[in-house]
Amino acid sequence: MKKKVVSIVLTAVMVAALTTACGGKSETAAAPAPAEETRTEAAPEAEEEPEAEAEPEAEAENEAEPVDDGAEDFTLLDVSNEMIDAGVYAVSEDGTELVFSMFTEPSGTPMASLFIFPADDESVSDVICGAYTAESETDEDGITWTVLTVTDAYTGGEFEIGFGESEEEVYIFDTAGNAYEGQYLSADDTIDYMGAAVNLLAE
Repeated sequence: MKKKVVSIVLTAVMVAALTTACGGKSETAAAPAPAEETRTEAAPEAEEEPEAEAEPEAEAENEAEPVDDGAEDFTLLDVSNEMIDAGVYAVSEDGTELVFSMFTEPSGTPMASLFIFPADDESVSDVICGAYTAESETDEDGITWTVLTVTDAYTGGEFEIGFGESEEEVYIFDTAGNAYEGQYLSADDTIDYMGAAVNLLAE
């Protein structure tokens, strides 16, 4: 997982997704505070005491909303090993790396995520994360393929990803339907791989 990833676009996407279910924590709660202090100091200069009292109250009400919203944010970095339902890591023949996970967030919503890191620096890495619906079917080779239709928290779009399982093998397939033979990860390893993937995207 020590691949050099140079994707300014993806870094921007991760930053822009700070308030999504799978993004980072919102820091907007801290912004209103300086504005409140400035207006509170300006009020006595106008010597209008009734307005000076009313203005901070209105500002306090506006400040409470982002605080509540920020407390409810849930990010990929908040996923703990107790939440993990499944984890798979795969590397293609050309060196493309994939980290797939299924977990249940604190609210009880089943979630799935897929990180994709192409082998070449010219291709764009990607991450999909969101709630999903699932359908499974078994092929003639005895592999049970599970298709997850994921509502992506970053774009709002729907993507089909998933995995295939037999008695001896496990596969991940990406949004293009390409299958990659992988290996199961323990809950702890899944957390480590997801953390490494998030850090790579943030570089």
